[in-house]
Amino acid sequence: MLAWRNPDDVPRGPTLLGPPETVRCTLSEVKGPEPATRRLDGEVSALTQADLGAALEAVLRALTTAAALTEAILEVGAVRSVPPRVASPRALERLARDLWEAGFSVRFEPSWTPAPAAEAYLGVGGRDDLCEFLRSHPSWSPA
Repeated sequence: MLAWRNPDDVPRGPTLLGPPETVRCTLSEVKGPEPATRRLDGEVSALTQADLGAALEAVLRALTTAAALTEAILEVGAVRSVPPRVASPRALERLARDLWEAGFSVRFEPSWTPAPAAEAYLGVGGRDDLCEFLRSHPSWSPA
């Protein structure tokens, strides 16, 4: 939340510019509860702890700079809502081997989407043959 002395001091344009490219950032900026306030709400997601830390630092620095240059009071709060999940290396190895032996290509990538608790995670990209393979395999079941 940013607060100014009076409504005429509130900048006309957005307070926060683009986030770093290594993260996903969804921020909304709206009028605050008082006439001379502006509220920023949103989410910053990153694939690594280091990227998340750097992104949060960049966002906070930008907000602090905007507050200092416009003589605003800045109030900040942050909540970590989804802890990162790491798949079991053994389960990933077994899944990759089963997929490879069945003729599917295998590659490993991080995911932006929080996944349910599971031993391994697999994106099928809408491939019905891959979904059918998983349904019929004795060791795997889709979530």
